[in-house]
Amino acid sequence: MSKALQAGKDRRALYRHRSSVRWLTLSAGMLMLAGCASGGHQNVSSTAPPSGLDTLKSPLMPSAFFADGGETFTAWRCTPSQDLVTTTPDDRRLRLWTALGETELPSAVVGTGSRYQLGGLSFWRQGRDARVESDNGRLVCTLASERKTTTRQEHPESIFYASGNEPGWNLSLDRNSHSLTLVSDYGQAEDTFDYRVASVQNGSEARMVLVSDSGRYPMELDLRAGACFDDMSGKPWPVKVTLRYGDREFHGCGQGVEASR
Repeated sequence: MSKALQAGKDRRALYRHRSSVRWLTLSAGMLMLAGCASGGHQNVSSTAPPSGLDTLKSPLMPSAFFADGGETFTAWRCTPSQDLVTTTPDDRRLRLWTALGETELPSAVVGTGSRYQLGGLSFWRQGRDARVESDNGRLVCTLASERKTTTRQEHPESIFYASGNEPGWNLSLDRNSHSLTLVSDYGQAEDTFDYRVASVQNGSEARMVLVSDSGRYPMELDLRAGACFDDMSGKPWPVKVTLRYGDREFHGCGQGVEASR
């Protein structure tokens, strides 16, 4: 066998090995549901606006950060232990967030209730109960809480809003500039930053990192698509937020601000 042919076989074997390792990683734990059936819609993110959005001055954010027209985020408590967040932008699709990311499922035919399916992943809701099935197993879920999606009515100048507790804080990303405002210490402190996008990742495991050294202290904002719950109220959100500000670190939840409900 020639060296070139052998090298090709070695590369293919290495690729299969890496793919197997990734699949095992995605399947570990009961619900890599989003990982097992990722896709279903296109996530768009860029620091340069596409045609028709020339007036947009803030960076575009991953689709997985938004309700995409859904009026309500719903939190589900499931057995085996798993917490999920869903929203239904319309009667044709459901958006589902697990601890590890987001996916979109189109509607499927069902006798009673509402059912959505993508490949081997399905979500079947009947009133306040739901059953989630994938190739990895089944979850039995109960509606735990709901929250109206955050819109421009509450935050007219924001493209993204987040908040957390202990101490109470919130932040807003401006719709028309690369700036954000942080209100911390239960409203006692406020700082505004001009930031830059350090990294962005699209798809079911969407992530965006913003950094700045224009405020009183260096700032890093890490946004990850995934089921998030306010640690006081339990209300559901689609984005996990970690804010590093000087020598402090804040944790909370966020959401891309919807134009309307």
